[in-house]
Amino acid sequence: MENRKYSKSVIILFLLLVFGFTAVSMVWPDRTFSENENRVLASAPEFSVENLFEGKFMSDYEKYITDQFFLRDEWIQLKTMTEMALNKQDINGVYMGKDGYLIERHEDSEIDFEMLAKSKEYLIQFVERYTKRLGKDSVKVMLVPTASEVLLDKLPPFAEGFDQNGMIDEVYASLPEGVAVDVRDILKEHADEYIYYKTDHHWTSLGAFYAYQAYCEAKGFEVPALEDATFTEVSNEFLGTVYSKLNLELSKDSMHTVTLPNTPSKIQMTVDMAEKFNGLYNDEYLSQKDKYSYYLDGNHALTEIASNSEGKGTLLIIKDSYSHCFAPLTLGDYQKVYLVDFRYFNMPISQFIMQYRVTDILVLYNAVTFATDTHTGAFLR
Repeated sequence: MENRKYSKSVIILFLLLVFGFTAVSMVWPDRTFSENENRVLASAPEFSVENLFEGKFMSDYEKYITDQFFLRDEWIQLKTMTEMALNKQDINGVYMGKDGYLIERHEDSEIDFEMLAKSKEYLIQFVERYTKRLGKDSVKVMLVPTASEVLLDKLPPFAEGFDQNGMIDEVYASLPEGVAVDVRDILKEHADEYIYYKTDHHWTSLGAFYAYQAYCEAKGFEVPALEDATFTEVSNEFLGTVYSKLNLELSKDSMHTVTLPNTPSKIQMTVDMAEKFNGLYNDEYLSQKDKYSYYLDGNHALTEIASNSEGKGTLLIIKDSYSHCFAPLTLGDYQKVYLVDFRYFNMPISQFIMQYRVTDILVLYNAVTFATDTHTGAFLR
């Protein structure tokens, strides 16, 4: 009898908690943006009979409740602490790596393989077109593996996921000889160094520097030595996108800028043909959660960098955000550098290349971004 009363009390308490927090969440003011996760949160879906019967309303409402749940960040933190106490090594799509590394897991289920096949074909056609127009040595492709493919010694023994190396091999094998800039070996050679952030999905400025060495070798440029590069720390308080999945601080990252012997002394950056910066960096972001946007002012459709460089020609980087700490290294090699992000860029790329007299092209993505990108049809515009 006592056991029945106890069980009933537990059930009632559980229901009160569930429905109580749900009720509070419904009257709690909605947030439009999560600074911690650096993304727009779901808003209340508009009800219609059609959406209800198609299942879209309930699906959207579930996303809305999840995003707007009362004390959501605190509950994520509590969940992480509980699963860590149970010695779980894979929490919310993040591997709890050695030495404080939080390494994002990537699964086949994230990949639309039909779309990926199209992306490969779009890229191949783009490369074929512009190697004919500009010359084979003027077009390069760099697909960068994420930390889960390079920092193998930091991963738990059971770690597995999307085969980035297999995808990169397949893409590179389809490109003309000399077009691919394969950075995997040089990154693995330096895997015991600070080449990926511990709390973020990007590579560090040091990782980008090693990739730049590979780019210089592929282009026939003078390859800078590490001792000739000056790394300047700009923050040691960085908590990135992978941290945000757990909302539990285990370590913090340091961010750096890199100066090379041929780095121009005068640099002006223009984003989206509007806002101008004297330099490549926006210090305002260093006091915000999204510190990575310090590099090149974050994501933009078009970024133009002009300088007093002694380099020749114009480089176009078709990119994701891995390019943001890579592009500054190239300024001594070119008179102008442009960065285009197909997620936001509306101008036909063929028109841009002609109008801005582009002489060199680098396609630079991390492998997972390329595999999941739905905007690669822009290669053919």
